[in-house]
Amino acid sequence: MKSKFLSILVCFFTLFVKAQELPHPAKLFANLPDFCPTPDAFDIAPDGSLIVSCPNFSDKHQNGVLIKITKSGVILKLADVPVLKESGKAQPMGIAFDEEGVLYVCDNQSKGRLLRMEFDGDTLQKTDVVAYNFTSINGIRYYNGALYVTQTKLPKFKTKHMTSGVYRFKTTDRHIKIHNDSTDANLIYTEQTENPNRQAGLDGLVFDDAGHLIVGNLGDARLTKLVLNAQGTVVEKKLFAQLPLNTAPDGINKDKKGNVYVAGFAQNQIFKIDAQKNISLLAQYPDNDGADGGIDQPADLIVYEDKLVISNFDLMVAKGMVNKKHSKPYTLSFIPL
Repeated sequence: MKSKFLSILVCFFTLFVKAQELPHPAKLFANLPDFCPTPDAFDIAPDGSLIVSCPNFSDKHQNGVLIKITKSGVILKLADVPVLKESGKAQPMGIAFDEEGVLYVCDNQSKGRLLRMEFDGDTLQKTDVVAYNFTSINGIRYYNGALYVTQTKLPKFKTKHMTSGVYRFKTTDRHIKIHNDSTDANLIYTEQTENPNRQAGLDGLVFDDAGHLIVGNLGDARLTKLVLNAQGTVVEKKLFAQLPLNTAPDGINKDKKGNVYVAGFAQNQIFKIDAQKNISLLAQYPDNDGADGGIDQPADLIVYEDKLVISNFDLMVAKGMVNKKHSKPYTLSFIPL
């Protein structure tokens, strides 16, 4: 009995030491209002404020909204995202501004949409539909007059493993119907997810300084670099980085030095990949409520002034994920850079 007790004690001590060794550098950036219970994606507005999408999956009675955090830290609702008539709701995820200050929004739902939202200051003036009928539109980047969006699942592809893809649109496109199969002229890249335990594919994406598109695969924890020609066609692909399999890389972003940052959705992790492709773990947290700035199922991240700001989605509960439940407070974290 004494031997068994000592064995258990040693086990707990080992786990305690390992927990202390995990990097916990994050701090609280913002407590969010009740109308943003599931913060998702970021972009920086022309006036320097931080815009956050809130798909609000945790509360079916709330519509998806966009919130604004001013440079002085004031939080306000920027806009309700116009709902899809058939469903009566909107669920904004990926967002991106163009150089004219127009905001493009991925409305992630059945028959999802890519929306173009035009603002005058903080007032929404006009919303157009760039494309519609997406099965799982998710991430977005704007680059050189074009929009690049990911679809995490394309079940119409009858492949051995789940297929996902990247679509490209011109900012002048309107009302393009997506079929979610190989007939889509705007589909520029597909890949399969081999991990049988997480059949979800392309999600986060970012352009590097050379104009190459880096995309992350949720299930396989793989980042791929796509080389594009002037027409936005993929002419080459190469492995950019391989993260631990159960990472579930979600949001991807970069800084001015060429460092790439990745949100590890499943394990409450933040990774940094430097210009020499060295991978380092910046932060890792056990299950927590985010109250003190702890990272709580990170969905996206962005370099904002001297901080790496992180959204805490805190919703999904599944095998292999650290998160155990959705709860208040609703928060954003940050890591000083």
